[in-house]
Amino acid sequence: MKLSVGLALLGVLFSLNGGFVVPVATAADTPSVEDAEKEKIRQIVKDAIREYVASQRVVPEKGGANAILADIRLANRNFVRTHGPDYFKPFLDGQHPRATVITCSDSRVHSHALDATPDGDLFMVRNIGNQMSTAEGSVEYGVHHLHTPLLLIVGHSACGAIKAAAGDYSQESAPIRRELDTLQIPKGDPGMNSIKLNVNYQVGAARSKFEREVIEGQLTVVGAIYDFTNEMRQGQGKLNIINVNGETDAAKIAALEFMKEGPVTKSMPTRHRRASRKAKVEADAVPESTDEPTKNKSGR
Repeated sequence: MKLSVGLALLGVLFSLNGGFVVPVATAADTPSVEDAEKEKIRQIVKDAIREYVASQRVVPEKGGANAILADIRLANRNFVRTHGPDYFKPFLDGQHPRATVITCSDSRVHSHALDATPDGDLFMVRNIGNQMSTAEGSVEYGVHHLHTPLLLIVGHSACGAIKAAAGDYSQESAPIRRELDTLQIPKGDPGMNSIKLNVNYQVGAARSKFEREVIEGQLTVVGAIYDFTNEMRQGQGKLNIINVNGETDAAKIAALEFMKEGPVTKSMPTRHRRASRKAKVEADAVPESTDEPTKNKSGR
């Protein structure tokens, strides 16, 4: 049946094109209503053939995408089996993440290295080079609509985007070139120095965009390096904070309250964190009962 449909469509297109030979237009030629109708039908047939051809492309029986999709479906079945309705309750009426995170699309940047239970906690924005300019709308949504008090920009060791931007990427496709063009790093330096420079540049861009929020204390912009190669010699997989609201002095950053190393404890269950975050958001939306000018707890 499919074959006969495909052949029929090809026959229609063949006849409309006069044997696929399109006559050369001359100055005397003028488009007629009939020609316009033929062109419309021709386009419809072309689209139908394109869809038909696409429908014949099946996933190979072994290996490649077929095996990967089988793994993904199995993982999803296990997820559904081990997560009951209670798990999804905090997600049903919206999201209340604690932080907006800009990080690289690189699959080696693990969200669970930043948060043991990131579901509902992190508003993740990924792109090549963990940059502001190619994901500005997504970042703005996290800050302005989800009201996350933290904007965390995470670069990483062995970054392919930095390596590409530091070299000659003129042979890349136009979309990739456009994204690499916005990375402000020196040519010929694809290493950690450029990775840090990029993170600091992105922090600066974020501070400029969200200047009011930063000045009013509603938002903290932090730059960090996720070092899974241990190039910075601080521990493999360590998140090394290098910039806090534009401050890059390591000693000053180390003295900040949140940098104090406490005991490693079991993380608060995800549902409790989400509930407390949601409660805080709702509480902030209600003015306090005082004689002072109305101002919510977060300063928003």
